[in-house]
Amino acid sequence: MIDTASLGRPPSRARRWLGRGARALGWLALGVCALLLALLLTPRVEVSVFGQDVEVGAVSPTSSLDWAGPGQADLFGEGPIDTVQSFRGPIRPLLVWQRFRADAAASAFITTTEEDGRRTVVTRTAEIGTALARAWSVYFVRLIAVAGILGVVLSLMASTLVGLVRGEQWRLRRARHPIRPLVLSGLVAMGVTAAAAALTVQSAREQLAGVTTLADLTGMAPLNPPPAAGPVRTDVEVAVIGDSTAAGVGNTAYPVPSDADIACARSRDAYAEVLGSATGRPVENLACASATIASGLLAEQPRRPVTPPAQVSVLKSIASLRVVIVSIGANDIGWSDYLKYCYGLSRCDDQASQQLMRSRIDRFRLEYVQLLHQLSDLPSQPEVIVTGYYDPFGVRFDCAALADPLAPLEPPPGYGFAADPAVGDQATTVGRKIEPLRSVLAELNTVLADGAEAFGFSSVMPSFAGHALCSPQPWVQGMSEEYPFHPNAAGELAIAAALLPTLISVLPS
Repeated sequence: MIDTASLGRPPSRARRWLGRGARALGWLALGVCALLLALLLTPRVEVSVFGQDVEVGAVSPTSSLDWAGPGQADLFGEGPIDTVQSFRGPIRPLLVWQRFRADAAASAFITTTEEDGRRTVVTRTAEIGTALARAWSVYFVRLIAVAGILGVVLSLMASTLVGLVRGEQWRLRRARHPIRPLVLSGLVAMGVTAAAAALTVQSAREQLAGVTTLADLTGMAPLNPPPAAGPVRTDVEVAVIGDSTAAGVGNTAYPVPSDADIACARSRDAYAEVLGSATGRPVENLACASATIASGLLAEQPRRPVTPPAQVSVLKSIASLRVVIVSIGANDIGWSDYLKYCYGLSRCDDQASQQLMRSRIDRFRLEYVQLLHQLSDLPSQPEVIVTGYYDPFGVRFDCAALADPLAPLEPPPGYGFAADPAVGDQATTVGRKIEPLRSVLAELNTVLADGAEAFGFSSVMPSFAGHALCSPQPWVQGMSEEYPFHPNAAGELAIAAALLPTLISVLPS
């Protein structure tokens, strides 16, 4: 028989505590969910200090679900780089550099005074960290507010689902106090977020307050600004700086080359010479084979028979300079090494090599920012044009221009870029070897263009479409030539043609 007397009994104390515990866990779970969603949805705080536009936010919860770790810095929206600082707590800062401006605000943090014939330079870089720390605090206020709103929304969604399951009677009981659970949900979400923030907000503020440059975040020592080299000049309006592509290596040498021309393997077919002839303006070619930002542009580059001065040092001595054209990046990321690696193996789409190239591009991005800063601070305030890299490969990979003259007598399967019957059709070879190369080249060109845009500079992307290595009229030197994959004279002319409209548009009439 059924004990009808027990039907109306109140629940036991144990059941009441169990129910309270379950509800408490439910509130806590709701608060955690609101926090995670708030990290994704809370708008970052924008701060502009000395010409640098920065957004301050928090690292995505998918990257920070632990109790300590690095923050992240993102340049030009190209992807985050871990900071050298380690922050406590699950909420860690994300700093997104959106734009660098060369204007009065950008130079305002450097002031000079002269007393008793002595010049004193005062930098106010500490104000950058102060602004970042202040923005971090504002972000947390936003985060807590957004978490509270999301807590209310999640509570409404949860009560709607429970009501559908438990029926009309439960919904009627809930309707007696409709506001109380919503307010409680919002307060719990805000409390959970504030508790998580308390673990990190103070330490993060202290570390951000010490930031004066990007190097403070990334741990890379800044490249020292090179001084001006040589006497002041007024005979040049356009200068080209960069690597072997701009130097025109492998083409016709100057009839009477200087020691610097010999050291840098410069050619009279280089696009700088073409631009000079096309515009009638004096163009100085400072580019040098094997140059990088750290060795060649912002520092001396050891060469023979002479060591040329840093290319930016020469720019600082040209008072009449109106335009600077930049071709840089391939040597910085080790493009030629990766090219040889892919040429010699049957495939190069493995995760390890891709991660290596990605890390090199990340490092280049940081040095590239420093180069752009130096160019934006040149005394004559010239216009700057950044040149991207062409695709030398085309669609065919079975021509004599791709035959390696030093190939072994019995090359291993997959050696070279031509179709290999041992591994399948040509499409397979292209997919495994050429596409990873193209992917790295495209990523480098994106960094170049985005950096130029961030500083308000121009960028140009030359195209060798229809004139790649295996075309009837290639603009690229083949494997049997001294500088494979570099532009030949026609290729240098094509780069000049791509640059000419932009150059004419920025040159004074």
